[in-house]
Amino acid sequence: MDDINVHLTSDLTSSERRLSPDWTLEYFKNRVEQITGIPPASQKIWIYQTADSSERTPINDSLNTQNTHLEDLKIHPGTRIHIESKDNDPELAELQRDLLNTSDKNELYKLDEKQYDQMPNTVKRWKQENKLGRYDPVLRAKKEHIIQEDKLRASEIHVGDRCKLTNSSIQRLGTVRYVGKVPEIDPERIWIGVELDDPFGKNDGCIKGGRYFTCKENHGSFVRPLVVKTGDFPPEELPFDEKSDDEL
Repeated sequence: MDDINVHLTSDLTSSERRLSPDWTLEYFKNRVEQITGIPPASQKIWIYQTADSSERTPINDSLNTQNTHLEDLKIHPGTRIHIESKDNDPELAELQRDLLNTSDKNELYKLDEKQYDQMPNTVKRWKQENKLGRYDPVLRAKKEHIIQEDKLRASEIHVGDRCKLTNSSIQRLGTVRYVGKVPEIDPERIWIGVELDDPFGKNDGCIKGGRYFTCKENHGSFVRPLVVKTGDFPPEELPFDEKSDDEL
């Protein structure tokens, strides 16, 4: 099967990568560690069908990584694969695990960020020296460009605007219910919360415990400003013959 281009992101890095659908999940997770610094056992993987979508599906942790291939996970060109760490702080947690594994178990080791920054041979130091993740000036400049691009477009979108989302082959119409930052997705970027006319969303205006508006289940969606087209988009009505006298 031909290789495909996908967007690989984590809290510290974002890049376009080429991968083979024939790769096993085990091989993929080992490759991901080299990019994100997150060990395979600590990886939580989310699949976004497009790079701009806020709707995601988790990869089941119980899957057999040796027998599961990427093609089994419905990954296609343009898919965004986001890697989270199950640890609160992957860099500190990794170093603390190493200390506990090589030291007297009766001693309690506490490491603050300042102490960690002064130590050699850490994951953080490795990333800094190799200009990876948030320490990559090119990546940071690219993200700043995206942030400014989003802000400019978001300034033209207002709560209450009727809109159409352009990031799907399905026509999705709705009403803008929120314009602003959503820390649960990305604390730096602007997102647009939309109440869809039809149940083509994946939330009710609440995401990861943060509520930004209220709507019916599966009618809410959070998307980038660039995929929101505002204008005269009235709700679509059912054809006369699809309406029923038994329902008002």
